[in-house]
Amino acid sequence: MKDKYAQLKDNLRKIVAANPNLPITGKVTEVDDDTCSVLLPGGLEIPGVLLKATQDGEDNLLIMPKIGSTVLMLSTDGTIGNMTVIKCDVAEKIIFNENGLQVEIDSTDGKVKIENEETSLKDLFQQLTDILQQLKVYTPAGPSGTPLPDSIIRINNFENDFKTILK
Repeated sequence: MKDKYAQLKDNLRKIVAANPNLPITGKVTEVDDDTCSVLLPGGLEIPGVLLKATQDGEDNLLIMPKIGSTVLMLSTDGTIGNMTVIKCDVAEKIIFNENGLQVEIDSTDGKVKIENEETSLKDLFQQLTDILQQLKVYTPAGPSGTPLPDSIIRINNFENDFKTILK
């Protein structure tokens, strides 16, 4: 008689009609757009491993593994020619794109890009910096001059800081 965990596993497999398609691990040797090459522990290298479940031309969510990192793969049809990465240990770049919102996290340059169809976070910060550098207020003697040198230094530091993290 099977124990209850083995019986549960068999029942789940019957319900979802799943074949015993176990995950395979390997090391990434090359990344090219939305595919990669993976070296299996036995020495076989598999090119064209998918980084997305579908190849529909839309990058709704793309996680690009770092070369040399370990990935976990499954085959959607049980063949080695249809492998898809389902998990990676180290992501070099993550791109999310949905309904006009795009978020990109890129560890190669240590920057983040957040934008939609109208503007980006970097553009907004640049606009703020430009406003602050030319800010004038009304005084009893008329409009003030531009900010004082110590304020300009802090505004410039703010601009340099946001440009080091935003694309």
